Amino acid sequence: MKKILLLFLLTISFLFVACSSVKDDEPGMIGYIVKVDNGRILVVDPEPKDFSSTGGISEFYNAIWFSNAPKEVRRGDKVKVWFDTVAESYPGQSEALAVEVIPSTKPEGANLTESEALRKALESGNINVVTVKSIAFDGSNNWNIHLYDIFEEKEFDIVVEDK
Repeated sequence: MKKILLLFLLTISFLFVACSSVKDDEPGMIGYIVKVDNGRILVVDPEPKDFSSTGGISEFYNAIWFSNAPKEVRRGDKVKVWFDTVAESYPGQSEALAVEVIPSTKPEGANLTESEALRKALESGNINVVTVKSIAFDGSNNWNIHLYDIFEEKEFDIVVEDK
């Protein structure tokens, strides 16, 4: 009886630790949500990886569609995402185990936060899969957002007026 009770307690302890340790580890990805679609979010890492030394491209941006996204996340948010496996496609596909929104800043003199300005830029046209190269408030009334279209391999700027 003691062995069964001990086995039961060990099993429960293991399950508790396995379920609660997801966010104790480093996130698998940090990036911006550039699209939201039916409970999924497309997160693109703003930091490129250089695979040119092995015959790959010099500017690779990790992009993954995550299912199981919390309802409160929005396009333009910078997030940390914890996940397990990724389907080999581009963008990849995975299930988010946890998503944490990184608080957005509002510079002095601005009415919009960084994420609100990015959201307006992403909603301003037919924007494909992009990564954020930079976001800057000019100190008066404009946000200058520099984006890179991953598939077209083109950089472009969008100015968002901060009213």
